[in-house]
Amino acid sequence: MNLLFRPLTTYCKPRITDNRQMPGTKKIPLFWWSETRLMGKKRENYGDLLSKYIVEKISEREANWVHPKKQAWYKLNKSHYLAIGSILAQATSDSIVWGSGIVDRKHKIANSRFYAVRGPETRKYLIEQGLDCPEVYGDPAILLPDLYSPRIEKEYKLGIIPHYVDFEKISAKYQNVEGVRVINMMTLDVENTTDEILTCSKIISSSLHGVIVPHAFGIPALWMQFSDAVFGDNIKYKDYFRSVGIEDYDIPYDHDGISIEKMLGFFIKNRTLPANNRIKELQKGLLEHCPFKKGELV
Repeated sequence: MNLLFRPLTTYCKPRITDNRQMPGTKKIPLFWWSETRLMGKKRENYGDLLSKYIVEKISEREANWVHPKKQAWYKLNKSHYLAIGSILAQATSDSIVWGSGIVDRKHKIANSRFYAVRGPETRKYLIEQGLDCPEVYGDPAILLPDLYSPRIEKEYKLGIIPHYVDFEKISAKYQNVEGVRVINMMTLDVENTTDEILTCSKIISSSLHGVIVPHAFGIPALWMQFSDAVFGDNIKYKDYFRSVGIEDYDIPYDHDGISIEKMLGFFIKNRTLPANNRIKELQKGLLEHCPFKKGELV
């Protein structure tokens, strides 16, 4: 058992392995960016679906998706939770925030209850808007190895994880290259996609959680911007990197493609993992400020 969770059980309920066994009778009202509900797609984005997965595992309660700005006017208690995702533009005064971040520096953010935010850039932006936010950082996805940690053999020297808006283009270039796995982040199964990530020795990703999750599992990972199609101003990447103590870097992508050998060379020139003690500090802080306390919902 990972020792991280032993002294912290006073803050959060212990994990379980099967959500069908959840003993809690009260569902957790949770907002995550849902591609199936909001965009009519058949699958969810892995990073967003991680929010539901992790909240359910920690709380031992089923998450009930709610939209912060579309709750019934007659509902007396509109309190709800925001966790993983660049979703603070969707928050209201009824939102309870644990690890969320901003997607750009354009939107006004509601005066929510902030328990933790993704990183220093989000907190700085909130304070500039006159909001009170504790100095507690961390994307809750960094907790994933303590909730799901299978033994997976390495099969690929490099995993390429495009943001879903880049997937078709990048997959067409690299899917048949020996020793390379191109991973589709559109999924309905968090564990299956996590398993795919764990088969790779190194990761290059244009998806934020295609970097965060490998880092959490100790897999060297780099961010590369494959296109300008990802929504936002890239603040979410800087926000995460600053939370884990990684300096800003920029790896140029040639739109005609980059050889795998050149991609692997980037791992020599750039920092590819946070310090392990920094990840543990963030994990501890998230759990100490977890709003799903044992026996109650904040």
